[in-house]
Amino acid sequence: MTVASRAGQARSLARPKNQIETGWLLAVAAAFLIVHIVALIIWGRASAIETANVGPETISLLCD
Repeated sequence: MTVASRAGQARSLARPKNQIETGWLLAVAAAFLIVHIVALIIWGRASAIETANVGPETISLLCD
């Protein structure tokens, strides 16, 4: 077996591992983004509900 064929074989074996690692990294990044987007939506809705529940009595308590 020549050196060139060994190098070619080593490269062909390394590619699938790199592709698998890249796939995992993309999956983790996508999950990270999805979790944060959902958290922002929940936080925004909770903040809107809290703002909608503020009445005159709450405002006077906050101003005192």
